[in-house]
Amino acid sequence: MSGFFTGVPPARDWFYGVRTFAASMIALYIAMLMQMPRPYWAMATVYIVSSPFVGPTSSKALYRAIGTLLGASAAVLFVPMFVQSPYLLVVIIALWTGILLFLSLHLRTANSYALMLAGYSLPLIALPVVDNPLGVWDVAEARTEEIFLGIVCAAVIGSMFWPRRLAPVFVDSAGKWFADASTYSQRFLSRDVRPEEVSALRASMVATFNSLELMIGQLPHEGARPQTVRNTKELRGRMIHLLPVVDALDDALYALERRTPELVDKFAPLLAQAGQWLESTAQGASVERWQALRGQLEALQPDAEALDERRQLLFSNALYRLGEWIDLWQDCRSLQHAIQCESQDIWRAVYRHWRLGRLTPFLDRGLMLYSVASTVLAIIVASVLWILLGWTDGGSAVILAAVACSFFASMDDPAPQIYRFFFWTAMSVLFASLYLFLILPNLHDFPMLVLAFAVPFICVGTLTVQPRFYLGMLLTIVNTSSFISIQGAYDADFMSFANSNLAGPMGLLFAFVWTLVARPFGSELAAKRLTRFSWQDIVGMTEPANLAEHRHLGVQMLDRLMQHLPRLAMTGQDTGAALREVRVGLNLLDLLAYAPRAQGNAQALLRQVVAEVGAYFKACLKAGERLPAPSGLLMTLDRARRTLDAHSQDDRETRLHLLHALSGLRLALLPGVEFVGGGELEEPLPHGIDGAPL
Repeated sequence: MSGFFTGVPPARDWFYGVRTFAASMIALYIAMLMQMPRPYWAMATVYIVSSPFVGPTSSKALYRAIGTLLGASAAVLFVPMFVQSPYLLVVIIALWTGILLFLSLHLRTANSYALMLAGYSLPLIALPVVDNPLGVWDVAEARTEEIFLGIVCAAVIGSMFWPRRLAPVFVDSAGKWFADASTYSQRFLSRDVRPEEVSALRASMVATFNSLELMIGQLPHEGARPQTVRNTKELRGRMIHLLPVVDALDDALYALERRTPELVDKFAPLLAQAGQWLESTAQGASVERWQALRGQLEALQPDAEALDERRQLLFSNALYRLGEWIDLWQDCRSLQHAIQCESQDIWRAVYRHWRLGRLTPFLDRGLMLYSVASTVLAIIVASVLWILLGWTDGGSAVILAAVACSFFASMDDPAPQIYRFFFWTAMSVLFASLYLFLILPNLHDFPMLVLAFAVPFICVGTLTVQPRFYLGMLLTIVNTSSFISIQGAYDADFMSFANSNLAGPMGLLFAFVWTLVARPFGSELAAKRLTRFSWQDIVGMTEPANLAEHRHLGVQMLDRLMQHLPRLAMTGQDTGAALREVRVGLNLLDLLAYAPRAQGNAQALLRQVVAEVGAYFKACLKAGERLPAPSGLLMTLDRARRTLDAHSQDDRETRLHLLHALSGLRLALLPGVEFVGGGELEEPLPHGIDGAPL
């Protein structure tokens, strides 16, 4: 029996399964007591809305209510107006679904669910009543009431029995990021870089970072204090800088080791101190220890005259990059401790770089439009086939095709997930038939119905907590409860059941085939487009604009990097090149900020550097591939560095920043140590899976 129970879900998951089942049965009982026409909608809604955590349950309940109300209102408006022109009605339904889907793709938090749901709720309500348009109000009203009932039951029961807060999960996820980031940073500080390990750590950090965005959006829904929410946003805003900062430090240390080995021994004790300090921050981000380490770093800074020599400038640049990492890590750790203890004190930063700004989501609207257009066309084609075939219940196929295409529209390769949708929906038809024709005829009251559902529904509901089972189990439990179509009195006909419920899987099979044909590109195309967008942003930085606009481009590049790295890893491409291009952009921002303060010939040469960087990336865009950095650009970089000598009229701070920006830009343009992601990464599922369209 050793190891027999290792795969059994923990007790808290079983509590969730029991709680959700109880809420669904309460919703079903109330709906039947009130003689609602489709009480199973209330039951299915409980499973759709429920989450093990209070915040996601509350937010999803709110956004589902808003989305259902919008979709029902649209059905009441459009069906009577256009029911006499079925093809025009189909186009309007498809455009409504596509427009709201396009808007939802602009949102990366839970509120996107309201728009997506409003989009496919229109075909869900409108298509079953096209042969009886006068009944659209009754259907829309009934669906809204039953969904609202399920929402209330899920929210009330979920907050009363075994409620769990999402904040500890956020703290645990952030702790995982810190564990990976500590190991990642330590490898570079100790100069013990192992490409395979570093690549895996980088992928893990990016995956964790991306998961935090949705969690932060859910925290206010469970009553998190405003200062705590602000601290989580500040932490994520600094996490995103760590990878390019460490990469810049690695390149600086690599150049120091290769070109000035005599200065490495002078730098080594400081690296050792930084490594020890890194380990000590796990217990607390002591300001005194940070200040002491900062003092040691500043004591090694070469004087102004020494920076005229290339070797001393490399040494100074390595100090500057290490100082950036030290300040950034101090901020991250102090924010982590403030979040853990839910401190309401105003947090003070030590990493106060002017480039820091509010994270700006990057959106590839071209791919979004293409994805939405394929969804709209899928709905139109499926609807035309339904009309031409004259299949009475064929509307169910169109509905599930619309739902599946909407759910997975944000994914690079949605076909595998749509196939899973098809498989588990087909299994749900089988399970529903067993209940409907073998079990339910032998039940005569509601308590017996509860007992008949209890064991399988509790077990399946418990498994939905685990991410690897989430999609399949949720689709099974929601679709099974919908396909059974529980009414106040038993009335089942096999031919009617088969005709209506086999249409859904057929619609999903159509969506799967359609997606294979319309979207065969996968992550390779997305990664290629993200690379080009990075080059375009760098070119944009070299064109006339104010600093706020340039900083916006820089922050957008950082957000894009977090989308770019997983795709590069999935396709086995070099992730280091994407990091270097972000560093090119960040160093350009520094040049643009301080170049106007330079005097005479230095300012002209700095503007020439900026122009030549723009010309280089324009050439990359034109060629459609990365080109080697032109030797003329490297020569211009050296000329600009030499004009910033100790006898120039520039103030010391401006000169130091410009020299470090030039040095960082040169290192970013030259090939550095590259890490290629290994292994296949499973693309994360979109949140808000809803498998109960009928």
